[in-house]
Amino acid sequence: MIEVIPNWHPVAVHFTIALLITATALFAAGTLFRKAPSGAALTTAARWNLAIGIAVTVATLATGWSAYNTVAHDAASHENMSVHLRWAVATALVFLVAGGVAWLERRKGAGAGIALLALLAGGAGALAVTGWLGGENVYRYGLGVMALPKSGDHVHPGSGGQPHVHAHDHDHTQTDGPATPEAAAGNAGTARAPDAAAPHDHGHGYDHDHDHGHEPGLPQDQGPAAPAQGPATPDAAAGKAGTAQAPDAAAPHDHDHTH
Repeated sequence: MIEVIPNWHPVAVHFTIALLITATALFAAGTLFRKAPSGAALTTAARWNLAIGIAVTVATLATGWSAYNTVAHDAASHENMSVHLRWAVATALVFLVAGGVAWLERRKGAGAGIALLALLAGGAGALAVTGWLGGENVYRYGLGVMALPKSGDHVHPGSGGQPHVHAHDHDHTQTDGPATPEAAAGNAGTARAPDAAAPHDHGHGYDHDHDHGHEPGLPQDQGPAAPAQGPATPDAAAGKAGTAQAPDAAAPHDHDHTH
């Protein structure tokens, strides 16, 4: 036998809904057009749909009872399953009674009596509620669902959207082209020499200060240099970048060691 997951109830229930709703509509149409030539044909079709629908409903109840006792569920879904089951049994009883009334009216040429129409209308409404509760079992509580798809990896062609993946690739390599004036000025700002007055450790366990000598004719360092007036040219900016390098280790300078 073909394996249907979770069982055959989802297959049978759709025939029940289709046949019984169709029977209700055909009885109403046969009653409305009972004086027309099509009235008798509509009523005959309604009786057949009702009879077949009741027979399929027996299979629907049986497979539904099997699902009620076998499908994995929790406390919240169990409560909704129980309500769905009660509505299903009540709906089936209403249509069963309607089938008996339709059998009693089988000699009637066209249309249906008030009692039969009332039973069919009530049964159709109860069937709608039962179907809604069954949909809640699946789509809200996930009963009988073995896998849930991941949203976002599929787009229908008519929706106008396309699935995409964000890939952030950052290139941190330095370009080989000539630096712009702004880049040269930025490099000059970041390549400042360390503060000569700040003590630091050379790794031999002694703290000392560096007193760097200055070439004759050059003013002593008086703190942060004032920005140059006027726009800097590319050559001037590049020159500043070059002069802002750390002092050459080979240049003569004085060490004031404090032990």
